[in-house]
Amino acid sequence: MRDRVATPAGWYSAFREATWEEAMSLTAQELLRIRGVHGAGALAALSSAKCSNEDNYAFMRMVRGAFGTNNVDHCTRLCHSTSVAAMSRALATSAASGSMREIEEACDVIFISGANTTETHPVFGALIKRAVAKGARLIVADVRRTELAQLADVHLQMLPGTDVALYNGMLNHVIAAGLVDQAFVSTRTHDFEKVKEAVAAYTPEKASRITGISADTIRRAAEMYARGPRTSTLWAMGLTQHATGTDIVASLLNLMLAAGMIGRWGAAMIPIRGQNNVQGASDVGAIPFAYTDYRPVTDPAVRAEYARAWGVPAESLSLERGMMVTEMVQEGSPIRAMYIMGENPVLSDPNIAHAEHWVRGLEFLAVQDLFLTETARWADVVLPGSSFAEKSGTFVNTDRHIQLTDAALDPPGEARRDLDILMELSNRLGLRTDWRGPSDAMREIASVTPSWRGVSYEMLERRRSIQYPVPTPDSEGTPFLFENGFPTPDGRARFIPVEFLPPDELPNEEYPYILNTGRQMYHWHTGTMSRRSEGLDSREPVPVVDMHPADAIDLGVTEGDSVRVISRRGSVLIGVRLSDRQAPGQIFIPMHFREAAANLLTNPQLDPYAKIASFKISAVRIEPAAVPALR
Repeated sequence: MRDRVATPAGWYSAFREATWEEAMSLTAQELLRIRGVHGAGALAALSSAKCSNEDNYAFMRMVRGAFGTNNVDHCTRLCHSTSVAAMSRALATSAASGSMREIEEACDVIFISGANTTETHPVFGALIKRAVAKGARLIVADVRRTELAQLADVHLQMLPGTDVALYNGMLNHVIAAGLVDQAFVSTRTHDFEKVKEAVAAYTPEKASRITGISADTIRRAAEMYARGPRTSTLWAMGLTQHATGTDIVASLLNLMLAAGMIGRWGAAMIPIRGQNNVQGASDVGAIPFAYTDYRPVTDPAVRAEYARAWGVPAESLSLERGMMVTEMVQEGSPIRAMYIMGENPVLSDPNIAHAEHWVRGLEFLAVQDLFLTETARWADVVLPGSSFAEKSGTFVNTDRHIQLTDAALDPPGEARRDLDILMELSNRLGLRTDWRGPSDAMREIASVTPSWRGVSYEMLERRRSIQYPVPTPDSEGTPFLFENGFPTPDGRARFIPVEFLPPDELPNEEYPYILNTGRQMYHWHTGTMSRRSEGLDSREPVPVVDMHPADAIDLGVTEGDSVRVISRRGSVLIGVRLSDRQAPGQIFIPMHFREAAANLLTNPQLDPYAKIASFKISAVRIEPAAVPALR
């Protein structure tokens, strides 16, 4: 494994070095043994949004075709799974409708919700700032006063978890002001009357009482959004990481459809993705309910097509939806063995004290990764894989660009390319896999994926990237979608009425503050890679809790002091950073630091549809710690 210097030495004490033959043989033997004793439902696997489309396809193919289960998932469960649930229900799609470049080129109004884009997606954030400089108006809905919020024409700084009330209130005013796009609604949608009835009670005044935003500000934002004339709708995890995340996204989509702000150049719908291939990993089926192109695992005809492509009996592929990662770790879970590639659930899952306890109790765990992570330290077998720079493959970005990358160097030492590991393990498990490399894998992906049918390495080597759908080899790609209809049976989108529900965990006398978690500019996810970069780690070397100065005065602490943050699930010791970006009563802790792991504190309550946890709202208390600050 790489970079032993940055890994606690004690983590290696339980391991011995082995040959690839020993490691692969033991992995295949144990997976087959546990499947034979306990059934395919006892196996599960986590794929990686940091790996290529070819890696992820091979991974889900192995899980379904060799393990015999649909228990495969990846980190989309922890970020945009609620977007997928809401978009699938309303629009029968799971990807952005437009292109990032149209935000700068053609957009009159940008509505961005729950996304600190200049820090978490800085290239796209810079594009948005250029669009504003060129005259685009900006509406930001965010509980924090981010950089974009400071640039915005309207900042909707709602109370945490009140998003549904805000969007319902905006839609109520759009209807009252006569700003509904009647032609679009009547010819392109269903069930508008149901939503109209549902939002009738959410006057701007009622929405104001719930959200803390003035009724006049809600009206102003609603009119700016609906008048456009070309408004783009963007959002990220500030909307999705809630126990009501699917409802939150659904209410935003209702507003978008009522105003007709989709299906036109300059009126884009973009759920802003995080990891470099979180879109592609889902597109190629590394999710428990769908094969490639989001084709359902429950459909016998779909199953038959994949069985033919993989050379396996159709009845060997399960027709039952698999378990999501947040379900796998629940009490009473049937999972006894896991194969994990490039994921670190011991640090990324909510309530990680429970997650670590659960992982340690597995009968068998194999981890394929670059480093000995917080999860890999508990594995029975660790297989050293490859970074993006050490393999060729394709990745899909936020706006559906399939991009080809070439290997810049070989994997170090005895590490192997991820696809090579997966091909060999698939064969050892009885699933014939005779690809010569990633181009052959892409050929098979295209053969079973209608929206990628025309994609090939020959095309990508000429173009380097193309936006799907790509129906034929001579296609130029698809910069924006839904000009003439949606991918539903009758081409119409559907309004989904939703009601506001308060957050599952609200502040009280014992836990008076709200904890929000997320990313910083200089670190990434669980810090496995970014904290090993001297240049990045030097910018943010230690964990901090962002706290409003008024709260610091109440607590008797100041910049640099240590405090203990305590939730119903755990506690962390962390230094204070004073910041007025948080409203009083709210704090923010980044998720990257194992020494003050935010997910020791987070609320594991799940969204009922997407099974994402409530990472954005956890009730906590804060106590000054008897650790003197360095001054």
